[in-house]
Amino acid sequence: MTALPGLAGVASVKDAIRRRHGRRGGRAYVVVRWAAAAVFVALLCGLVASIAVDSSQALAHTGIGFIWSGTWNPAANQFGAGILVVGTIVTTFVAMVIVVPVGLGTAAFLSELAPRWLAGPLSTAIDLLAAVPSIVVGLWALLVLSPVFADHVEPFLKSVPLLQWFFHGPAYGPSIMLASVVLAVMTLPTVVALSRTALSGVALADREAAMALGATHWQVVREVVFPGARSGIAAALTLAVGRALGESIAVAMVIGNNPSVPHSLLAPGATLGSAIVNEFAEAAPGIGTSSVIALAAVLLMLTLAVNAGGQALLRRLGPGRLLRSERAERPARPGRAARREVPA
Repeated sequence: MTALPGLAGVASVKDAIRRRHGRRGGRAYVVVRWAAAAVFVALLCGLVASIAVDSSQALAHTGIGFIWSGTWNPAANQFGAGILVVGTIVTTFVAMVIVVPVGLGTAAFLSELAPRWLAGPLSTAIDLLAAVPSIVVGLWALLVLSPVFADHVEPFLKSVPLLQWFFHGPAYGPSIMLASVVLAVMTLPTVVALSRTALSGVALADREAAMALGATHWQVVREVVFPGARSGIAAALTLAVGRALGESIAVAMVIGNNPSVPHSLLAPGATLGSAIVNEFAEAAPGIGTSSVIALAAVLLMLTLAVNAGGQALLRRLGPGRLLRSERAERPARPGRAARREVPA
């Protein structure tokens, strides 16, 4: 049977209309995409420019040594971010020491070991924990965790022989250790959720191949699943570090706010975020306000450095590099000339 000429003409007209609308939609998408990118770049440049201008007075007063100067004493007109940078790095490092084993272990349990009836509610509870505001976590830590740390946790840590070098001195409750625990609680949902997604994305064929070779369930998780999800895990840890570096409200409530060299994890300390929260409202106009904004500039540079390092790590561990290495290790196939020489 042959198609009617009228119906063929109608079909061709419909196809032309669809192609025309598709081209219009594609052009509109390109315009919206570039407009959104331009707005984002403009906002970022405006943010950086405003921080640079407002902090110029502090940098002119102290010089470039503001970044590594170890004195922060607004009463004596001495401003330096070095001691606060040290406090920020120490609290973030201790928080990551807690988060990495707990977060990756929880993600592996939810992804590989827990039954579905248990994995679903636990995953939902962890996601809800990520939605708790930071000030609520800080208030809970100040009212609940601080007395527990002062009466039980910190004395116990001081009594452990191998930990006495890190935990010594009087136990006040608010301390660098308590602030690190708060940061660990706040970043744990991010690590668990993203790592669980990365672990679940490992191909089932890789797991079955390892089991076919006689590997146990734990060996499959350790030797196949974790290496296959390493790029996603690296992204989760990068986001967690960025969150820990920039946290301010909760840390300011439990760290003690003492800008000094942290000789012990039980001593009170201060971070860039906590100093900004505590000093901005009471900063004297001029050099005081400019110094607080300069702290924000240092925190921005530190966060950008961490994100840049995370991006470099992701490019190094990404799937593209892994596929290229697999192709390099795969033996070359014989060419046409070699196949022709094979006797029949």
